[in-house]
Amino acid sequence: MTQLDKLIDEFKRCAGPFQYKKLVRILEGLGYDEKPTSGGSRRRFLNPDTGHIITLHEPHPRNEIHLYLVKQVRDALISKGLI
Repeated sequence: MTQLDKLIDEFKRCAGPFQYKKLVRILEGLGYDEKPTSGGSRRRFLNPDTGHIITLHEPHPRNEIHLYLVKQVRDALISKGLI
């Protein structure tokens, strides 16, 4: 089991806050690229193979995303067949 597989498994089982840096590693491992935005804390990730876009805010000052966002991203990745 690779490190990416372990992160994805942790993300799929997550029932609380999840570290933003880990989510970025998962998205990059699944082929998403971070695209520039107009500034601020908004981040956009694009998968060039599928054209799928995930937009979220980088959390601050804490580096964890809330459970509702974990569920939204997880559902989007599952619906695209990526996890």
